[in-house]
Amino acid sequence: MKQLIIAILFSLSMQAQDYINWQPPVVKADKGANKGHGGHATRKAKQLQLSNSNSDALSEVFYILPTLEKRELSIKHGLVTLPRTGMANYHALVVNQADENRIESSVRYIYGHGRPSQISPTKITEMKKSELEISPAPLPREHDRYTGSNSYKFELHFKDKTLPNTTITLNTSNGSESSFQSDEDGEFKVTMPNDFKEVKSGRRANRPAEFILKALYLHEGITYTTTFAMPYHVNSVDYWQSKTYGLIILIIGLIIGIFIFRNINKKKRRKT
Repeated sequence: MKQLIIAILFSLSMQAQDYINWQPPVVKADKGANKGHGGHATRKAKQLQLSNSNSDALSEVFYILPTLEKRELSIKHGLVTLPRTGMANYHALVVNQADENRIESSVRYIYGHGRPSQISPTKITEMKKSELEISPAPLPREHDRYTGSNSYKFELHFKDKTLPNTTITLNTSNGSESSFQSDEDGEFKVTMPNDFKEVKSGRRANRPAEFILKALYLHEGITYTTTFAMPYHVNSVDYWQSKTYGLIILIIGLIIGIFIFRNINKKKRRKT
């Protein structure tokens, strides 16, 4: 219940700031998405919610496979159901909206499981998905993830070119906020905040939080906005593993100390 309340508040805060973004559902999932033939229940399909969508805007939603194939998706009650592709690698969920003098976009990467795609994730991050886009450089590896206290590099692109000297804002569902500036090459580095509370021992015992990167750019009278949202996790080194490593080092130190002490005693005995 506490995690649900946090997710709802985070979603509402993002809506108040007028940026569309992909987030885990905070509304009741569409039961029809989990029905197979004859109405029988099937394995639960993954769904994501589009927050702050403009119903009057011209929208396109698509899912990019590791092979770079694009599949158009539809939104129902603010939710999109992700198709199962059977491919192991990153997929990209993209929305683009255009309304008068405003063009918005949001990108979220989802790691799928299945047969190996034999394609580098760099292909999908380098692929143009929107006019203004925040791209990870690179994405975390298969068994890695965004974690607190670690730094990650990103690039800001506008119309296939890097965008320098532009402000990017970070917000997290745990309440952190900070700003960054892209350098001359359009690159910027983000250190994920260590803002988890009531941390328990063990990775699976701690739910991930959400972070969102936002950028805005004005060009020829048009406002472009984009967001990049993904989960981030507790860094075990900041908590339980640091204690474990400390204990291991202490034990090794004691063993080495005993070994040295014994050698010294042996040498003294030989002299006498």
